[in-house]
Amino acid sequence: MRTLLSFTAILFPAFLYLSFRLVHAWYDLCLLALTFLLLLTFPFKKVHKAQLHLIYFSMGVLSYLTIYTLLRDLVGLVSGWYAPKGSVWLLSALSLCYGLWNALRGPRLKKITLPYPDLPEELDGFKIAQISDLHVGPTIGRKYVEKTVDLINSLAPDMIAMTGDIGDGPVKAFRDDIGPLARLRPKLGTFYVPGNHEYYWGINEWLGVMNNLGAVVLVNRGKIIYHNGKQILVGGIPDPVATLIPDPATVLEAATESDMKILLAHRPGFSKVAAELGYDLQLSGHTHGGQFFPWTVAVRFFHEVTQGLMKTGKMWLYVSPGTGSWGPLLRLGTTPEVSLLTLKKLAKGNFDRKVHVVESSHGFL
Repeated sequence: MRTLLSFTAILFPAFLYLSFRLVHAWYDLCLLALTFLLLLTFPFKKVHKAQLHLIYFSMGVLSYLTIYTLLRDLVGLVSGWYAPKGSVWLLSALSLCYGLWNALRGPRLKKITLPYPDLPEELDGFKIAQISDLHVGPTIGRKYVEKTVDLINSLAPDMIAMTGDIGDGPVKAFRDDIGPLARLRPKLGTFYVPGNHEYYWGINEWLGVMNNLGAVVLVNRGKIIYHNGKQILVGGIPDPVATLIPDPATVLEAATESDMKILLAHRPGFSKVAAELGYDLQLSGHTHGGQFFPWTVAVRFFHEVTQGLMKTGKMWLYVSPGTGSWGPLLRLGTTPEVSLLTLKKLAKGNFDRKVHVVESSHGFL
């Protein structure tokens, strides 16, 4: 009841604002009321899957109606001219349709080349496929997972990094949907760290499932792999919501002779610590890049890096915008992706050379 009251207190002011500034006819009010009533059922855990889809979709409806109404009012205050109220409904509908289409046709492939001046020749061309925030659960099912696996296997990566929030729900409900991950075929292994959502839904069960699917679970530990005679440390830390404190320093204890040190961390906020400790690469997710407008703007106030590539010291940080989607199946301003990162040796002094990023699409419906 407390959660419901809190949810109502947050939503009711928005309902009043839209009622006064957007509603033009009785059917507008009915549609608006239905959206809010659906959202008020969100705190109740035991809901039908179809109902959950409607609840998530209502989140998207509310987001677009609110932001476009605010923009309409802002333009009106500045210019004295107010766009027709129907334009808000039209823009919201177009945004929802495009966002849904963009989410369903993913993931797409994004290729990133990471230059290192001191990279051993033997590691030149080493390929890492990253998936993050797949969110297998009520909205991301087996078909989406199968397409993701097929795309990754077509890349023939040397290793696969799964940087958390792969599962999102009770294991017993979605064990079959996540099953295709067992078909992943990297040359040197699949490595996994949990995200916050696995902790929400039973971390021990999810760790067991990922282990059974063939992934190497990394929770404050590292694994040494060998490529052309060179050592690569692949380390991982838990999400901060865990009772176990993330400790990237402990992971390095087995890495004294490693030629490349890679840290998998669900949240990108560990990058400065990781760089100071001597890691060469950190792979993260969590942010979804905001997933869809207007949250693509709001997320920048909470994360220094919301998606893409950043250099911290001599370490590269890559933040995936996510392979799937959480909540509303909407992607506007971001793209769900499978990331392929390739290590590249450069001449010394060229570390600041422009990174070449090549994108290509592999969509499906």
